[in-house]
Amino acid sequence: MFFIPAPVISFLTFPGVIVHEAAHQLMCRVTKTPVLKVCYFQLGNPAGYVIHDAPSSGWKHFLISVAPFLINSILGVLICLPVALATAAKASVGPVDVLLGWVGISVAMHAFPSTGDAASLWGTLKAANTPWLLRIIGFPAVGVIYIGAALSMVWFDAIYAAMICFGAPALFLDMIA
Repeated sequence: MFFIPAPVISFLTFPGVIVHEAAHQLMCRVTKTPVLKVCYFQLGNPAGYVIHDAPSSGWKHFLISVAPFLINSILGVLICLPVALATAAKASVGPVDVLLGWVGISVAMHAFPSTGDAASLWGTLKAANTPWLLRIIGFPAVGVIYIGAALSMVWFDAIYAAMICFGAPALFLDMIA
């Protein structure tokens, strides 16, 4: 494996950073949690952020925290689907396909919430008034976020993106063929 600085990765995959932050902001709006400030993309650390008021419930906090995982994963797959189907059918790939593949992979690579999201959610999960069902779902989710962050050092985010954007459609096509 080789090391590429995070700002370079963020620059090369900026559509994913933008969608990641938009997912947080969208879920804030859905949960009626006031958004105070949004930065969709910047060269630096973090590459983007959403600052919002404290959600009114633990469930809302959970939804805001995991929104990028759901939204970026689904959008990444949908954007890559035409390319994945063409590739699986061994059809020729043109410039538009390459563009769609780059955008889809970029979006899916930024599906995992940040360790800041995990730390914030962890605090909510430890609160005395947090429902047990949320704890049962939330604590493992926080663990997965931290594991995903640690594995990003060995390109897990890119592997995840390739698997869901190209591997899953190819596997599906093999199953129905």
